[in-house]
Amino acid sequence: MKRLLACFSLPSPCLIVAFAISPSNPRASRITKPLQKNSPAEAHTARSEWFGDAAPSFVFRPIHYLGSKLRILEAIGQAVDRVDPSGGPVCDLFSGSATVSRYLSQHRRVLAVDVQEYGRVLAEAVLNGHPTWSAALVEKSLSDDDRGQAIRRAVEPLIRFENEAAKSAMRGDIEPLCQLLELGNLASLSANNFPISSQLSKAVHESQGRIDALALSGAETVCVRHFGGQYFSYAQAVELDAIADLARDHRNSVMLAAALSTASHLVNSIGKQFAQPIRPRDKFGVPKRHIVKKILLERSLSARSVFMGYLRQYERLAVNRHDHVAVRADFREILANPTFKPAVVYADPPYTRDHYSRFYHSLETIALGDDPLITNSNLGGGKLQSRGGYRAGRHQSPFCIKSEAPAAFSALFGGVAALNVPLVLSYSGYDPSTEARPRVMALDAVIDLARKHFAQVEVQQLMNLEHMKLNKTSLNKAANGTTEILLLCR
Repeated sequence: MKRLLACFSLPSPCLIVAFAISPSNPRASRITKPLQKNSPAEAHTARSEWFGDAAPSFVFRPIHYLGSKLRILEAIGQAVDRVDPSGGPVCDLFSGSATVSRYLSQHRRVLAVDVQEYGRVLAEAVLNGHPTWSAALVEKSLSDDDRGQAIRRAVEPLIRFENEAAKSAMRGDIEPLCQLLELGNLASLSANNFPISSQLSKAVHESQGRIDALALSGAETVCVRHFGGQYFSYAQAVELDAIADLARDHRNSVMLAAALSTASHLVNSIGKQFAQPIRPRDKFGVPKRHIVKKILLERSLSARSVFMGYLRQYERLAVNRHDHVAVRADFREILANPTFKPAVVYADPPYTRDHYSRFYHSLETIALGDDPLITNSNLGGGKLQSRGGYRAGRHQSPFCIKSEAPAAFSALFGGVAALNVPLVLSYSGYDPSTEARPRVMALDAVIDLARKHFAQVEVQQLMNLEHMKLNKTSLNKAANGTTEILLLCR
């Protein structure tokens, strides 16, 4: 019996999903097996459920992202088509990681909008496509990069310290590794003047002196100085600086997007975000031995190898048209003056108090190519720089601030209504008995605001893709407390 086998090989911990299909039995039986972390990043198109970073058809996850809509893309597409059967242009008003924008671009022209530059870069890359350089040429340019090699030599003392700390950890002594994780950020070490071991102190001062002697701009070594030692190994940070510099030098959105994907893949943190570096000790100051394996494994990966894997994925992304537009703008600005008139708007605003700029500040710095000041924490009388290394002046979303959220939603609903087009809004229910993050605004309050601007507001629960009539109590719980909700506003 002949069989057709479709599988996906993914670059991060996940599953291979295989479908064995015979002519006599068209129904697929799913077979799963574990995939090793360092498997090559390859993808083959198949009509199947998708679990990872490779890209069957128009489903693609560029970065690990809070509240990702990856698993409900089809439902979102159906909702957009339902409120606007014309197939006209769509505005993705909070495009974020651009997974929804890319999915909708199969059949519609897309205007992708995000207030963060990394969101614009990702959207531009996945919507309009192909790099102007081949992966082979990029790899050669990185190999021949004198600036990157000079930075590597400058940071060699810290790379040696980290390598020795890793060896010590494998022998059971994790104190040097703890010191590096807690104090290894060059920018914060310089400003906060933490007491550190003599070996680490020597490595810091020697590396910093060598970096200063290179007389490079701060942006050219920002990954090393701001994120090395805490979010990445120093060797990874050196390679990330070289990759990002090459992409920016050639103004290549696809290369820069692949650099962002690489940073998201490599970041050594809980949840693959940049809100907080790993805390290597418990509240009593005892080292957490159970996390050593994860730390050493993630920091052993080559940033350049991971980048080349992602770059080849971006190269293979299908693009139906090249007139999509990705912009960095506030939602109110684009609704008042859209780049082109959409036929429908999709909006996925944040709905908890967690500001996305805190979770992805490192990606924003890489995308902007600047050397930002670091915010101060409330500790030490406000004189110590934040442990997470957050950008000074980072965006604060009004949707995440309780006193500002009602006005923000009113502006959103009013702005779309003024365009005289329908809106599909993603939201989520909340059950206080669960561990889910509280919503800044209750779902019923959001619906009440929508009804002030639209004649018809339909509530769709995405648990089973059925419509539901919710009362005031169930509006806030939405079945299991974290169920995705779509508001179809016309």
